[in-house]
Amino acid sequence: MAARAIQIGESGEHVAAAVARHRQRRGWDQAHLAARITDAGRAMSTSVLGKIESGSRRVDVDDLAAIAAALEVTPQVLLPGSDDGAVPDPFAAAARPGTVQARVLEDIAALGDLETLDTTAPTLAAIAVRLAAEVDAPASLGNSLQGLSKELRQVLADLRSLSPEEPDDDDLDDLATPD
Repeated sequence: MAARAIQIGESGEHVAAAVARHRQRRGWDQAHLAARITDAGRAMSTSVLGKIESGSRRVDVDDLAAIAAALEVTPQVLLPGSDDGAVPDPFAAAARPGTVQARVLEDIAALGDLETLDTTAPTLAAIAVRLAAEVDAPASLGNSLQGLSKELRQVLADLRSLSPEEPDDDDLDDLATPD
């Protein structure tokens, strides 16, 4: 009988968001943090780190210790309850992915280990996540939503074409269109 995947709970979601938040505050991309985690003694690819940050992969204790060391924080800082009584984080809302970025992260996670698809897959995924964040950004930032949406759909189509199996959902057309 096949083992069932264990669902990620609220604590796991908190850790995922905390890792992404601390990485983004430092201005690091996922490749940089993955290299630092590997240097801290826990081999980790950019793809695996992306799955951790998106909440599609659980973090075990060894991962938590290495991620914290790479981020130069204690593991407690990444766990729920570490900010009890603290001043609310003004960047917390901005660190969460927007609607389009969250869907793109889900699509990318569904593709599995990107590095096994093609050497360009992690780069395409990073571009798609960046474009999705720009689509989610307020219009006051001066971006061209139509141009960004078109570019995002093309990058996602390129990324999906690398997969030997097409995902069930065919919603590329509405993916980059905000509600």
